[in-house]
Amino acid sequence: MRFCVVGELPEASELLRAVHDSAEHSLSACAVAGELQQWLIRSQTGIRLVPTSEEAILSADVDTVIVAVRDSDDSLRCVRTATLAEKHVVVVPPPNCSPAYSFELHLILDESTTAVIPLTHRLGLNRLAWEKADLSLDAQTTQQLTTDLEVTDTSAAEVRKAIRMGLDLLHASGFRYSQVTALQAQSPDERFLSMLITLNASAIADSSLPPATLTLKPSQQSAGPFKIQQILANGDRVDFERTDPAVLPDRIQWLCQNKQVASRWMEAFSATLELADAVEKSLRRKRTVDVHFDSGSERGVFKSQMTAIGCGVLTFMMFGMVAYLILAQLMDLPTWALHLARALWIAPLVIFLLAQALLPLTRSRSSRV
Repeated sequence: MRFCVVGELPEASELLRAVHDSAEHSLSACAVAGELQQWLIRSQTGIRLVPTSEEAILSADVDTVIVAVRDSDDSLRCVRTATLAEKHVVVVPPPNCSPAYSFELHLILDESTTAVIPLTHRLGLNRLAWEKADLSLDAQTTQQLTTDLEVTDTSAAEVRKAIRMGLDLLHASGFRYSQVTALQAQSPDERFLSMLITLNASAIADSSLPPATLTLKPSQQSAGPFKIQQILANGDRVDFERTDPAVLPDRIQWLCQNKQVASRWMEAFSATLELADAVEKSLRRKRTVDVHFDSGSERGVFKSQMTAIGCGVLTFMMFGMVAYLILAQLMDLPTWALHLARALWIAPLVIFLLAQALLPLTRSRSSRV
């Protein structure tokens, strides 16, 4: 595949190195800045630089765009530009991305003819089922899942990045956790000491899930390779580690050639962001919080909008009836005026009921797979 990159996030550097060292893939026109540009200069990666992201995206010798833009709105703009140009997109998640960001990405994916793939850490795990975007572990034979991460930079932004990375690894198990408990230890001067995040299934869930724990600790040395450890019911331990980063371009190529699978990867990315959002709520409220996953489908959005509009219609009907009766009693209006007032009163309800017929035209997430 012929790649290009736009943006400044250094998280794209590992993939760029793998593309540059690959004999089957190439790195073409790039519009980079900041930390990513400095990394390219230090690594002496010979690439062709262009002044604007649009020029890189629309380049004729590019079929896959790596979007590594820090700002969420600019990132979405670049993704839209690339999909409109019928280019595949690999998205490096911005540091401040939220579930709303993944929702917008999913809408772009639904409307595009090409793949949009989030560059998440599960992409580097071995033994991952690509068509499912997870490891498909057995909940009956699993007693617990654990992931330990070391952070060299304990700033709030880097800790959030580490949280998202660890949650993505745990969610790669295939278990759909719906409860999050986060505990953070700080020194008297509010320096980060450690954090423990526990994932569980809700008490009212149909089936129980083995708990998963993510532990974050500061470190003076570079973080080691990440992994998930599965503790089996018989006491055995199974490690799921990352593969050689050199395989990343080939895995991305496979996902681009199987666009129907990209929706599952986007749903997994959305679920990770939902869990990360729940961690912040748990830290703020100092208690366990429930996670409410939203697939972000057109059907779900339609139902939500109809619910809100329905409340407004009912309110209008009640107050409209009172206003109509008062108006008819106090004023001597002609018959045609009363008929017109009744028609105006009932019209919103009729339009609302007719709008329900549009539901079959909306799309669920599975409709494009």
